[in-house]
Amino acid sequence: MEEICHVAQEAQDEPDPRLKIIERPVEDGDDEEKNGGGGGGEGGEEKNSGRGDTVDEVDCEDDMDEEDSEEDMTGWDEDGNPYLPFIPPWRRPIRERICPTGQYYSMEEAEKIVDSACERNDELLSEWCELANNNTVPLPAMPLRVLPIVTTYCVSGHDCYHVRHWTGDTSETAPDHPYFVPSEMMQVFSLGLSSPLARPINIYGWFSVRDGWEPLRNYLFNRSRDDPAMISHGCSFLPLRSPCRGIFVSQFFLMDINLMIKEEGSPDKQLFSGYVEIDTSWAGFGSILMARFQGECHGLDMIFALLGDSIETVIEAKAEAKQPLDVRISASTSGFDEEISLYDGKFCGSGSMFKHIVAVKKQEELCVVLKMDDYTYKWTFKAGVGVVLAPEHPVSGFTEYFVMNVSFRTRGKAASAWQWSCICNDVCVSKLCL
Repeated sequence: MEEICHVAQEAQDEPDPRLKIIERPVEDGDDEEKNGGGGGGEGGEEKNSGRGDTVDEVDCEDDMDEEDSEEDMTGWDEDGNPYLPFIPPWRRPIRERICPTGQYYSMEEAEKIVDSACERNDELLSEWCELANNNTVPLPAMPLRVLPIVTTYCVSGHDCYHVRHWTGDTSETAPDHPYFVPSEMMQVFSLGLSSPLARPINIYGWFSVRDGWEPLRNYLFNRSRDDPAMISHGCSFLPLRSPCRGIFVSQFFLMDINLMIKEEGSPDKQLFSGYVEIDTSWAGFGSILMARFQGECHGLDMIFALLGDSIETVIEAKAEAKQPLDVRISASTSGFDEEISLYDGKFCGSGSMFKHIVAVKKQEELCVVLKMDDYTYKWTFKAGVGVVLAPEHPVSGFTEYFVMNVSFRTRGKAASAWQWSCICNDVCVSKLCL
């Protein structure tokens, strides 16, 4: 029972006109204006030429020493580890100097592929603009620009997006890393089909992000053909998994996607496949955003937010239930109403229900809600403060124990780690030091 009682191990500018804002921006006075991703990148003409790449602490002072002030945590420490989670390309380990794709194409072939991709992107944008001009309600999310599979930079040996984002390396990013000072992060709330389903479908493949810390795949969805996700009639959302670590974004980050629809008796269909590079200087920090990845048969709508000054936060629940229980647990954070699904299904037995990593602005609260039958339980946590709100009574159905651990993590240690536990009807709130 000791391990049950212990916390889990350490485990802006104007919004982009291409991204539909579906929620209010943060109020004046928040930090995004100074942390919102910086100004536009240089070389805009080159990026939009159509021939090259298209680029479309916490306040817990008790836990942080005085020398750990934010001013002291910029750059690199004595061991060569970054205090901030952004490694410039010249400091990253060498993966590839030559584009792994460009060597298979001639310059003429690359130009044709770029032209075709531009025509497709422009066609989708024109269709969206027509809907907007006709005051269509609700207005769908604007489609993102999909990068061509090869560019002229790939063939000529220039710094193409394949080299910048290590696309030749399909490894998953490491879950362990130095904990950073509050930084710019991405939080994905949901990913769903944009059009109604005529029948249930099975989806497999991956949906991942290559970010500014280590541009290897950080999966939000990853299913094999033998274990697809069934999307039932009337439901459009994919069951997303927790990223293996927080998503730390610099000015540009890459969405790496390949999703298929499994068919029986006929060839599988491509749902969406490609790379999308997002420029945070145009995307709008501090607001809920909706973007569309448009495939041939369906579009994928992603609801997400880019958050400045945020902390990687781990939520974990452990429990024991002798009878199967229908449980739904979700979280909301950073002042947004959008929910992050943590657990939705039947639970029986004992052990960890889930472990999920989210981004929380350092001044904001993290709310966790459990719904089961006619019961609703709520917890509220805040970095440097602890448990702001929690149930005073045991969670019904969990006879032996139910434990909720939340750890706000920065620079090499937990900024604050808190636990709400109910063991044999004994409710307890405690702070945990790692």
